[in-house]
Amino acid sequence: MKPPLVHAVDVIATPDEARHLAGELAARLSVNPDVQSMDWDEATASWRCALVDGGRGRLTLAAPADPAAAAVNTHRLVATFEQGSPDAAEAFFAAARHLPFTDTEVAAAVSELPLTSRLADRWPDKPLAGTGVLLTIHHMRDFLVLVDSLLALGVDPAHMTVIDKEYPYAHTHRVDAHLVQRHGIAVWRYRDLREGIEDHIGRVAAAGKRSVVMDDGGYVMPTVLRELPEHAGHFTGLVEQTTSGIRKVEGLDLPLPLFSVAESDMKGMIESYGIADAAVRNTLRLLPDEKLEGQAALVLGFGRIGHEVARVLETRRMRVAVFDSDITRLVAAHEEGFLTGRSLEQLVRTHRPRLVFGCVGSRSFGAREARLLPDRSFLVSTTSRNFEFDLAELRAGSTQVTDRGVLGTGYQLAGDSPELVVLGHGMPINFHYAESLSNRYVDLVLAGLAVGAVTLAGGDERLRPGHNVATTNLILAEAGIVDDYYRLYGPAGGGRG
Repeated sequence: MKPPLVHAVDVIATPDEARHLAGELAARLSVNPDVQSMDWDEATASWRCALVDGGRGRLTLAAPADPAAAAVNTHRLVATFEQGSPDAAEAFFAAARHLPFTDTEVAAAVSELPLTSRLADRWPDKPLAGTGVLLTIHHMRDFLVLVDSLLALGVDPAHMTVIDKEYPYAHTHRVDAHLVQRHGIAVWRYRDLREGIEDHIGRVAAAGKRSVVMDDGGYVMPTVLRELPEHAGHFTGLVEQTTSGIRKVEGLDLPLPLFSVAESDMKGMIESYGIADAAVRNTLRLLPDEKLEGQAALVLGFGRIGHEVARVLETRRMRVAVFDSDITRLVAAHEEGFLTGRSLEQLVRTHRPRLVFGCVGSRSFGAREARLLPDRSFLVSTTSRNFEFDLAELRAGSTQVTDRGVLGTGYQLAGDSPELVVLGHGMPINFHYAESLSNRYVDLVLAGLAVGAVTLAGGDERLRPGHNVATTNLILAEAGIVDDYYRLYGPAGGGRG
């Protein structure tokens, strides 16, 4: 007999909130076509779920056995699948994972994002009331506060669409559930990107509105311009958060203004260190039994993130080398004391790094370089999606490829070559089953994204089709959010909202 399958979700809630959340889940399951019945079992204080195919499941609202080891007011919703087919189990757990956040959890996030949560106080006239918004932003708790602020600024939830990038975030299913169940917002998966864009345009255009895109990784406008060019005029502007997104639109003839938070002084000077620190911390979390102090590390790319990653690794007492195909950045890395070289292969051969951080934003490392690594080496990406390493080439050049679960993917390269692990399966490590930056850290950038949306919706004539880096910096400075950030966390602030 197979052992039962179990999935547990911890929620922070009052007792009434926890009971209500569990009851909502039981009610949703009761109307699921795969469920025959949901019955409350008083003896076990749980819901028994009978499936149409004969399978059985159970939902239990429990408390941690050791409250001291959990956050205050933690409640644990345990879903147990006792019998049935794999497909039935997946359907059962899919419902159990999709739990919206409680009022207690949302209030905590709001308190941690004072700039983003108070945006409606800056613009009480609801400047986004006549605009649709299409968002491709990371699915973390902070995103929900941004969404609430956009709604408070006037966006109709029926005219908002969210693309789920399908990263393995810590709370990705709960974020999706909150958007759909609490706000009625349309959520589409990345794999269905084009269909999601078409659906959004149809709904918003039918209401006589146009839309602003708020993107994180250059997903929407390249798809529109290449596959749906006849709909490009629906969009009044693009707000982009990441450098990788900027690179994806660089070769395109943008017919609309780009508000580049990605290239702004605000993001580059304040956020880059936080991203690098989160990436290194999450790497160390995945490798608790490795001793990396004194070992060799290689950073690919010496841009804003790569620069900070190199510095953070140095503080971890690693011997850090840097490679960048741009000679100016390579010289900068050399003059900061990092080992550098004009040839990546030669640098790998002589430095022998056990830890390779990819921060280029495009293919930077493949099987040819990987064969020069020492055994038990690790590749780590900070780039959107899995574009940094040539994973197809690594797979083709390996005698064995192993799924290492949450750790990532192992590759045993052919011949007298090393075994290596691509952490997080090549996805950006700072988001791998994590929240990346703290809410207070990311608050400024999220507020900056909203400033961009409001500015584009208002038709600011200073923003022309194409890139507007200087104007973006000017508008962000005028908005006063950096001043507020300094008041909160500068020498006179107490760090509280």
